[in-house]
Amino acid sequence: MSIFFISGCSNKQYFVNSAEKYNINKDTLRAIAEVESNNESNVINVNASIFNIQKGPHYFSNWFFANLYMDTILDPLFLSYDVGVCQINTQHLEKNGLDNEDLLDDEINIELAAKILRYNLNLCRGNYICALSLYNTGKKNSAKGIKYAHKVLMMRKKLYGY
Repeated sequence: MSIFFISGCSNKQYFVNSAEKYNINKDTLRAIAEVESNNESNVINVNASIFNIQKGPHYFSNWFFANLYMDTILDPLFLSYDVGVCQINTQHLEKNGLDNEDLLDDEINIELAAKILRYNLNLCRGNYICALSLYNTGKKNSAKGIKYAHKVLMMRKKLYGY
């Protein structure tokens, strides 16, 4: 695990704006950020790696060092990784016209998380358990995804009372 100085996401208005834009529950979106990154902006989680050398979360003091890590270490190895406050996977970059460093911007990251969650909710006919499972695993109602969904909903309850 790489740990430098950690800087968190402080602008709660991004959650409100994105939730309103995509008609999702803002507190669920905030709970996703809490579960995914503890509301930290400059976090990169490597999903798999050669011999698991890079696997796991890496925390950076600012976007410059996080971006440098992605561009010089992860991308040349073609690794799958999640970026930023809502831990958006790199698979979403091309189809949304983004570069990995864009995901280090809290506003972009949170809005894309809201967009993904809305898409998932549409696929799951409004079922948050199913949508959160998709958000985490890419599969509807997988055992791992359902566990993640309950974790997010428990965090929402802890933070916001419901």
